[in-house]
Amino acid sequence: MKKIVVGLGNIGAKYAHNRHNVGFMAVDELAARLQANFSLKQNLHAFVASTHIEEEKVYLVKPTTMMNDSGIAVKAVLNYFGGDVNDLIVFVDDIDRDYGQLRIKKSGASGGHNGLKSIVSQIASQEFLRIRIGTGRPAHNPQAVIKHVLGDFSPLQLELVQPEIDNGVSAALDIINGTALNVVTNRYNN
Repeated sequence: MKKIVVGLGNIGAKYAHNRHNVGFMAVDELAARLQANFSLKQNLHAFVASTHIEEEKVYLVKPTTMMNDSGIAVKAVLNYFGGDVNDLIVFVDDIDRDYGQLRIKKSGASGGHNGLKSIVSQIASQEFLRIRIGTGRPAHNPQAVIKHVLGDFSPLQLELVQPEIDNGVSAALDIINGTALNVVTNRYNN
């Protein structure tokens, strides 16, 4: 048994506190809780950490591709570790949810998120678990959206988002430990 937990984001110091990197923030928190350390796996286009929870092997993944090419790393990791879409959990930012809102969902469309579009394109499936963390929506024009997702959280925004990162990590741990998805969604979705 295995789980592959991917956080979506962009690599590099200038992106570290961007709203678009909340997936990385969540996987970093999960790694801290599990005392797992990342190492660069160039052949997988990702930083990968691995550990065990009970009988479950857990791989934590931060793609080194830019967000829009995240699927390249996800496909490489799934192939390398012999995983499939049922093993996959993806942390992702969601501009359609307010700060501090969490949504856990099995399958569905990308919702316009380029990282999710890339994953769906590369693995030819929409049937994977997403933990979506709200980062708020700016004005409805493409330039404002790009500026928003690539902008840093303000201290207040981060204060609103951090509890949902923590809840998302707890939800992932519940799923890894075998808690039924409907129980997890009832507990954490808001």
